[in-house]
Amino acid sequence: MGAAPRIIEADRAAALLPRVRAEVERSVSPGDRISVPTGRTPEPLYRAVLGEPAARALWGSLLFIQLDEYLAPPPGTATFAETLAKQLFDPLGVLPEARGEIHSPADPAEGDRMNRILEEDPLRLCLLGLGGNGHVAFNEPGDRRLGYHVADLAPETIIANFPPGTKGPLQALTIGLDQILAAERVFLWVPQPEKQELLDRVLAGPPDPQIPATALLDHPDWTVFRVCSGTR
Repeated sequence: MGAAPRIIEADRAAALLPRVRAEVERSVSPGDRISVPTGRTPEPLYRAVLGEPAARALWGSLLFIQLDEYLAPPPGTATFAETLAKQLFDPLGVLPEARGEIHSPADPAEGDRMNRILEEDPLRLCLLGLGGNGHVAFNEPGDRRLGYHVADLAPETIIANFPPGTKGPLQALTIGLDQILAAERVFLWVPQPEKQELLDRVLAGPPDPQIPATALLDHPDWTVFRVCSGTR
């Protein structure tokens, strides 16, 4: 059964970041499995973690699982596993077996391997961003397939994630919405002013397959981090 989310606001993205970090660290214990996003938005969070010994110790004691990975991106595209390793895992000294990395996204057996990780050790916390078309991870509009699966990236997702002129089709292996909803807690982090109107639509409901993030309305314990209405 779903519950209304807890809303945590700040007047700007930079002020929201320490709230996200504090809530993550309050919600986990050593050995818990969590998922964290990749991209420009979380990079300052990871820098802040690395800058404080107590945070380094806690985050370095966690187990992770990768949310998604491109199958065959354009040449020169860093993989999400490489980015997370550079920004977080390598500096923390996270052991390879604790990273939950997607190794071979084009391998049909890889999704099954990732599913088994979560079957054996479910998510304590899932930290997500919000895509410009309402996707979470790479669950695009209309996609409600179960478990890790290969998703066709929407044209607007390709525009947002790749250099101008990048041609589709492109695909990614992604965690399923069902696995996100199975996490004990879900944090939706939306610091971008331009996404606040979309976030309002998500929060207003009802669940709509064309706005994948509305699936979170069915979660019993989720938190939204956003910028205040007066700053939009």
